[in-house]
Amino acid sequence: MFELIIAMAIVIALLLGAMIPAMALVWIGLALVAIGALVGVPAGLVYHARLYRALRAEGRETSGMWLRPYELHAKLSDARREPLIVLFGVGALGFGLTVLGACGLLTGLVRLAGA
Repeated sequence: MFELIIAMAIVIALLLGAMIPAMALVWIGLALVAIGALVGVPAGLVYHARLYRALRAEGRETSGMWLRPYELHAKLSDARREPLIVLFGVGALGFGLTVLGACGLLTGLVRLAGA
């Protein structure tokens, strides 16, 4: 079911990318990149700092924290994990907006270059 939702989102994004005027797509993409970065980068920094402190407080290893931090969630107690999940989600949302905006920006620029 999740794969179907992703496939539908891709098809919708492609259709919107074809229907939205190129210059508007560039500006929308730029705005999404800016919003995603303004939300995701601070959330990511705070998340990693709190994850590091939580792992250290419980005497756990911090290796792999920068590449696959979600794998370390299972090593934490529920009381320490729950606040981190919210920051993880906010950071992931910011990252997703940044990637979506970059795709829109690139699509708009390619369409402008071909025009």
